[in-house]
Amino acid sequence: MILMKINLVRATLLILLLAMITLLFYASQQPAVHAEPASIYHTHLPIVLKNYDATLGYRLFGVQMYNDTRTTNRYYTTLVNSQATWVRVPVTWYTVEPQDVSPAQYNWSAADQALAAARPDHGSYQLIATIHGAPEWAAPGRRAPLYPGRLPDFVEFVQALVERYDGDGYNDAPGSPVIKYWEFYNEPDANDDYFEPGWGYHGQEYAALLAAAYPAVKAANPAAQVVFGGIAYDWFEDQNGPFVRNFLDDVLAAGGGAYFDVMNFHTYPHFAFNWTTQGPGLLEKTEAVRATLAAYGVANKPMVITEAGWHSNNPPNNPSSPEIQARYVVELFTQSMAADIDVMIWWMLHDPGGFYTENGLVTSTEVPQPKLAYYAYRTAVAQLGTAHFEYRLSDAQTGAADMEVYRFVDHTNQRLVYVAWLNPVDTTTVKTLHLWGAQATVRDIIHGNGQVVTDTDGDGRVTIYVTGQPVYVEINQ
Repeated sequence: MILMKINLVRATLLILLLAMITLLFYASQQPAVHAEPASIYHTHLPIVLKNYDATLGYRLFGVQMYNDTRTTNRYYTTLVNSQATWVRVPVTWYTVEPQDVSPAQYNWSAADQALAAARPDHGSYQLIATIHGAPEWAAPGRRAPLYPGRLPDFVEFVQALVERYDGDGYNDAPGSPVIKYWEFYNEPDANDDYFEPGWGYHGQEYAALLAAAYPAVKAANPAAQVVFGGIAYDWFEDQNGPFVRNFLDDVLAAGGGAYFDVMNFHTYPHFAFNWTTQGPGLLEKTEAVRATLAAYGVANKPMVITEAGWHSNNPPNNPSSPEIQARYVVELFTQSMAADIDVMIWWMLHDPGGFYTENGLVTSTEVPQPKLAYYAYRTAVAQLGTAHFEYRLSDAQTGAADMEVYRFVDHTNQRLVYVAWLNPVDTTTVKTLHLWGAQATVRDIIHGNGQVVTDTDGDGRVTIYVTGQPVYVEINQ
């Protein structure tokens, strides 16, 4: 009897060993990935290994919204259909704590409404919450540095805010939304002449604010990330603008680099001339920001862009069109991936109106209407959402100094994807690009419609016609 049990154990161990060898063999034939939980994928392990790329993480595609991200918001359907992963939403201190009383009394209704998209029953979007808007009893303006002695009040508010949205079951907001990314002020590099007083001349004070808030955030939620306020870092004072060129240096020189987890800036092609002679300038601006961080020993910070965008209307001093806006959607997201940006927020989901005209992906009408840029956004997610950036082709490889070509590898769908365009964005020039491969599918940026091209002269390459409108070129492997 004992011998039979021993033999049974040996047989069981042998079966397990053979199973492990089989799994290891399959894994060695596939890209390095891992299986999702069985509750999500009901497939055999080798199939999961082939079709899932665990290194992708959250896709970087985001949009800006304001005030209300509940499912009842008239823009919510367009948010869902956009395939965005991230949403940036502001939280104003003055709406939560309008009165200075002791103990502090908070009215969370507006914040709960604004941050609802993080609720599991609202899509569990990844949110970047921008903390700003000081009450009049705490600062001389909503964007301004705090009055002396008011920093403890701000820290108290921040800790209560982060605790409410940490999803731990204690003092949670309705629906237990979880928010990990907390941004401190919007464009804090503004000077005192930009609508109202800003932090621009007060880099040391902003560093002190980060130093005080950082431990409060971590105490409320150790997994939370402190995000540097998205600096404009363009339209500087010496260019007759409102932004202080040395603000980031001043913060870092005061030791602020130790008190934020994620670096953050904004970029708009209108100011690309500060960073490059052609193209949208995002790639080059990222390099400049990284160089500044490196000068202060904090070059290893992850980076996000919480505002980037372009308009669809055609003002005399800044001409554009729906087509040009759609082109910039592709160019800005492509360059974000090439620059190793973790999140890029398109400003905004819908037209904001007023001074900022028509930057939205959809109209602000009662029934929002998608623009060409909206469809370009969706196609960008479809084409690049499962891809990794590999490298940018050199001028020698493209054969044209005014052509930008970026190569991506998509392990999930077993293909190479190139994104190519000519500068400037409104050029009518047409040039040829030769890529290795016997056959390729060239897709337009609006709807992703494809046209198959083949190697016709037997040199092992396909010929692609490139214009100002970017194209996706898929080469199947």
